[in-house]
Amino acid sequence: MVAATLVVCTACVSTANTGAGDKSPAITKSSVGSYGDEYVVQATVGAVKLQGNLGHVSSRAIRLPERPLGEIAVFGYQFPPACGGHAFRVYEARDMQILEYQYAAHDGATHVIRDYVSGPNPFVEPGLWTAYDHTAGSISSMTSQFEQRSGGSMNGVYSQGLVTGLPVSEQRVLGNAYQQALSDVYACRDAQAVADVSVD
Repeated sequence: MVAATLVVCTACVSTANTGAGDKSPAITKSSVGSYGDEYVVQATVGAVKLQGNLGHVSSRAIRLPERPLGEIAVFGYQFPPACGGHAFRVYEARDMQILEYQYAAHDGATHVIRDYVSGPNPFVEPGLWTAYDHTAGSISSMTSQFEQRSGGSMNGVYSQGLVTGLPVSEQRVLGNAYQQALSDVYACRDAQAVADVSVD
């Protein structure tokens, strides 16, 4: 079963970004940096979809910065304690895919972190904190971020989409927690794959 997971998750890696020169980090990344490698995020999405329970919710049942039409497919999975016991969900609707992580802070508070893996604009990409990424309780503080680009004979000003309004210090704390959870899950799968090979 684990070997199959690895094959499925390797196949689900996005091929939209074909090289480092495709996008400018200054435009697509938050000023506090990127948390979560694209490949690891995509592999985690694949593992949650493969092993998790599938359900459906109305687009009105979950608060998002932009509400998709119709139902949203939801896959929920909590990894075993040996993999950190981390709880994730994947939300999917048309061109939108979100990886949600439930982070329990040391003070007992629970933060629901939503990483838009794909979405309604080209500035959405795996890892925090790109366009539309947010915590469940911070949607009201999101703002539209504007960029000015010089394009030949015309200058253009356009919105990159909504960006988180969380303080930079909180973005770092939550980003590091999210990245650590992804690393735990990914390292655990690698260790299991090695164990399976040695048993064969």
